[in-house]
Amino acid sequence: MDTLRQDLLYGLRVLRRKPGFTLVASLTLALGIGANTTIFSLIDNVLLRPLPYPQADRLLSLWTSYPASNGQPDIFSPPNYLDVAARSRTLDAVGASTQMNFALAGAGQPENIAGLRLSASMSRVLGVSPQLGRWFTAEEDESGQAVVLMSDSLWRNRFGADPQILGRSLVLNGRPFVVVGVLPPRVGFPTILTHLYTPISFTADNKASRGDVFLDVAARMRPGVRPATADAELRTIAAALAQAWPQSDAGIQMGAVSLQESLVGNVRPMFVVLWAAVAFMLAVGCANVANLLLAHAAGRQREFALRRSLGATSGRLVRQLLTESVMLAGVGGALGLVLAAWAVPAMASQLPASFPHVRDVSMDARVLWFTVGISILTGVLFGLAPALGSARRNLAQSLREGTAGAGRGLSHRHLGHVLVTAEVATVLVLLIGAGLVFRSLVRLSAVDPGFRTRGLIAWQIFLPPVRYPNAAAQRTFYRSVIEQVESLPGVQAAALANPLPFGPVDMVADTGFAIGGRPLLAPDQRPQALITRISPTYFATAGIPLRRGRTFNEHDGESSQVVIISDALARRYFAGQDPVGQRLLLGRNRLEMEIVGVVGDVKHINLRSDVRPEFYLPLARFTVGGAGLLVRTAGDPSAFLPILQHRVWTLDSGIPANLAAPVEQLLYASLAPARIAAVLLAVFAATTLLLGLVGVYGVLSYSVRQRTREIGIRLALGASQRGVLRMVLGEALGLSLAGVTVGLVAALTFSRYLETLLFGVTALDTATYLVVALAVPCAALGAAYYPARRATQVDPSTSLRSE
Repeated sequence: MDTLRQDLLYGLRVLRRKPGFTLVASLTLALGIGANTTIFSLIDNVLLRPLPYPQADRLLSLWTSYPASNGQPDIFSPPNYLDVAARSRTLDAVGASTQMNFALAGAGQPENIAGLRLSASMSRVLGVSPQLGRWFTAEEDESGQAVVLMSDSLWRNRFGADPQILGRSLVLNGRPFVVVGVLPPRVGFPTILTHLYTPISFTADNKASRGDVFLDVAARMRPGVRPATADAELRTIAAALAQAWPQSDAGIQMGAVSLQESLVGNVRPMFVVLWAAVAFMLAVGCANVANLLLAHAAGRQREFALRRSLGATSGRLVRQLLTESVMLAGVGGALGLVLAAWAVPAMASQLPASFPHVRDVSMDARVLWFTVGISILTGVLFGLAPALGSARRNLAQSLREGTAGAGRGLSHRHLGHVLVTAEVATVLVLLIGAGLVFRSLVRLSAVDPGFRTRGLIAWQIFLPPVRYPNAAAQRTFYRSVIEQVESLPGVQAAALANPLPFGPVDMVADTGFAIGGRPLLAPDQRPQALITRISPTYFATAGIPLRRGRTFNEHDGESSQVVIISDALARRYFAGQDPVGQRLLLGRNRLEMEIVGVVGDVKHINLRSDVRPEFYLPLARFTVGGAGLLVRTAGDPSAFLPILQHRVWTLDSGIPANLAAPVEQLLYASLAPARIAAVLLAVFAATTLLLGLVGVYGVLSYSVRQRTREIGIRLALGASQRGVLRMVLGEALGLSLAGVTVGLVAALTFSRYLETLLFGVTALDTATYLVVALAVPCAALGAAYYPARRATQVDPSTSLRSE
């Protein structure tokens, strides 16, 4: 312990004697360690932290799929959910939910609150007790009692953490609900974005309709059951249901994944790529500091030789140098923590709120221990090679050469070259990755959504069933809305649709269909298409082109039997034919409709998804639950929003306005994950490139100092300054080309891990590889120019006299 104290004190004196070296090395390490700490903090909170439920590893998300969905995971129908709950022996509890938006009325403007309708059994699935009150009971669920639980954040932010909230009546969608419980802090299902929970209350029709799929199902395994066992049982249950109900469940499949995986599986690739990027960045930083240590140690060879002559062993010297390296890394780690303390909340605020725990990201003890560990590891990594090289140097040679000759050994120079080659390779890999993701973002941003977004406002309107109990009342309200909105100055067009493009995902639905005159397939084998209900002015308002036929008109009312299909549906099912005039049989009831038009394709959820077949029905006939208002304005849609909201509230002041937004804003939000990945990778790649260029500059400067006598002799013997310049730049070019070669091989190997983040660009995009492979050597030559220029200014007589 006393020896360690001596090493620490001596190391502190050494670092204080070289403040410039200490500052540069510490800041270099701070960038790498800070970036790693930041990304680890996000990964720890979003991917690694257990869900906030007891024994969360026992929670599963169940899925089902039908032949018509091509094996893609789908949601459950009530009868199939109830059958799974009754037949399973591996699951302790099975619960169902479906998304629901609630218009919360009260003081001030009405607000739309995201919520769920839950089965009472979900309380056993989650295993969480409310901090106030209770869950609703099975009897309340079965009878459809108007009771509600709320999240802790809604309780605090909307109701001021009122301890008397239990028993209070809330008006939700025009109907009074009694508050029976408040969930604990940071607990929500499936995420903290959900704030209100009411009983799901299946109707008799729900329980009888196996084709009516709208349920997300979660389950808790019995103690000791493995997920694979539960998954196998679900497949057995699916086979039994397919045999028992061939008309609806033929070919059905079921399975399970962990609930946590279902929530974070889609975002894991992005975080893994970002962590790899900051690891590369830290590796380049370590190589830079190792080169600094090589140069620093070269000036201390006489000191090391004297200590060895006085009895110090090589091991003692290695320990001393490693102690100094770890101390340096400790300073870098401390500065990195300061950087991460700013970066973590800044980055978390930019991530989509749907990411688990993203609004609760903090630098806890796990993050601090990670920083301590990575700092120590970093210190050992960048300090080991210089320490071993210095400790092995010949004692007699070091005493004879002293400081002036300490840098003449080739081993330090060769090690520096190896480190620079590794730096260039690492920089190239990261730049290629960033280039691929950035090009992908550019391609994604350029995708045509199928309609004109500029000047367009979307407002999803949910009508309370209490005030609008039937389709006639809803149609009357919507007709009044269109009349009022169209009369506003600056409005070019207005329409209604359900769902709206880039509106709430839970509004998007599809249904099976058959084509008149063709063999009728079983219901579960019929093709599927998205279904959108629209008013006659929808296509003109949205700017969706008409390909053939006609659009709806005012005569297509409650009794009309007309349908408009998309290009995708026409191409897939009417290739080489004119679909106008042909008939579709929609849904399980085979409602016969005549095709009167074909329109362009539209992307409803995000730009990345493939265009799906779609058909449009008249909203006047199929008015169910709610519709969205689409308004095209001549000016800035954001500035027009308050005017639009006021006009709608003159018709019904209970309509929430927080689902109204410019469509361009919705489109921009849909690109958030791709944009975040591209921006962060670009920042990390640019920082790594800067560190790499600093490394090239440092090694070439060190090399020029080592070769001062050689360069002086060359100049004395008649070598030109241009020749010396070419010699030094040639050394830089050779190192960079070696790094590019290694980097290209590494990039070809690792780029496949980027495939899930890419759109419209392959992981082997030739243009990206070529541009980066040419740019990196050019940048390296730029970094080497100043040391090369300095080499040409060596005075031959001065360098020879110094020897």
